[in-house]
Amino acid sequence: MYFYSFYCFFFIINFLYLLIIYIMSGAKRYLSVACSNGGSGTYGANVGSSQLRFDIANHGKLQTQELRLQGTFIVRNVSGGVLNGVANNAINTAIANDVNVNGYIGVSSFIDSLEIASRVNSQRSIEKIDNYGQLVSSLQSAQHSKGGYDNVLHHEHGSLGYGFSGEDNNVDTSKALGFNFVGQSRNNRKPFLSADGTQFDVRLVCGMFMGNSEIDLEALGGMTITINCADNNQVLFGVNGAGFRYEILNPRIVVPVIDKTPQEQQMAMQNPVSQLNFLTWTSLYNTISSTDQQVVSRVSLKGVVSCINHYVPVNKINNSLQDGYAQYNPAIRKLTFLKDGKRTPLEYQIDVERNPALTPANQPSTCGELLLNYLDAYRNFKDIKKSCINPLISGFASQTQNIGTFGTGCSYDSVGHNGIDATASTLGMEIQCDLDDPAQRGTATPFAVYTYYLTRKAVQVSNTGQINVEN
Repeated sequence: MYFYSFYCFFFIINFLYLLIIYIMSGAKRYLSVACSNGGSGTYGANVGSSQLRFDIANHGKLQTQELRLQGTFIVRNVSGGVLNGVANNAINTAIANDVNVNGYIGVSSFIDSLEIASRVNSQRSIEKIDNYGQLVSSLQSAQHSKGGYDNVLHHEHGSLGYGFSGEDNNVDTSKALGFNFVGQSRNNRKPFLSADGTQFDVRLVCGMFMGNSEIDLEALGGMTITINCADNNQVLFGVNGAGFRYEILNPRIVVPVIDKTPQEQQMAMQNPVSQLNFLTWTSLYNTISSTDQQVVSRVSLKGVVSCINHYVPVNKINNSLQDGYAQYNPAIRKLTFLKDGKRTPLEYQIDVERNPALTPANQPSTCGELLLNYLDAYRNFKDIKKSCINPLISGFASQTQNIGTFGTGCSYDSVGHNGIDATASTLGMEIQCDLDDPAQRGTATPFAVYTYYLTRKAVQVSNTGQINVEN
């Protein structure tokens, strides 16, 4: 009897101890937040509303690494007739219909722009990313291998990426169906052929969610996430691309929140002004129409950590026959990064080794120094163990088949990672290239350059709700 009483007492003490720890550490909850701008539950460029807005309450601490955008992505026949057995206004289930989604970003291709603001002070934008798909295409292919696409990203947003298990698979005619553009495009098409649409569960790529594992929603005044949908011609491409449209059904955001502990709440009351520090992406657009051109902008940014450049021929953008999110090399010969006209952060010009007697498609290799500095823009390239950036997939042959990966970039502060001050400076590059058209090698064509600067920002929030964003 004595032993039983002691056991019960010991159990109650441990239970109370664990309960106190649970209360003090804060409870974690997962909130499902639907679109606040109403509608019928169907969204897209040409159906329902073209904007998705999610309002997150100013309570607790947001766990950024676990936030997800969920919903259903469908591809519908709107050609006015039957296409390979798919009736008009029906969901596409026929792989024979040549309608595709970019293989590196999948469902994320429907996002044209992403903006994050304070819900209480919604007129103050904290981060806005235009041309969101180009950023995600570059970032995900640079930091995930083909195996990562097969095992992780495929389940999140239906993308399988492009890649080969070896050069033999690229040239072996018996395996051509599986490893050329036709075969890999068919593989990437399969996830989007379900009669009920494709369920997706994607991360939102933005600087705020990259730099901080949690964000104080109470200090920020809640959060508003606004997504604008991309044009159908940008999302869907192929021979039959113009005869289809995409739709997003019942989108929602899953928001993991941890309640503040009493100590944290008391500290917040004692501090009239709080400061939040995080990363943001700033996006710019330029066009290269000369074989020797400077691409320079007055960015007015402080704490610039790195930049990346994504190249696409202008004639492929918003073209239902072409992939507007693909990555191409405009046949770069020389590249110099500049700050106020001076070589920064590299004190030298990257000179690509080329044989002038050979066409771009027959050059022996893509300059490794270009790709190493490009990877260094994301993190120290020595720490990147898996990537689709490699001599095979980044070469001209793969880009001719529209399955290549390529980009340029640099890290402005690879030591301290605090960034450089460019509030009164110009940043950019001088690029010498052949502007080689991947569809017609030897023919020059203008290229669009999507530039993204990763910067550190600080937001000061007063107890009255006033927000001051420091660039």
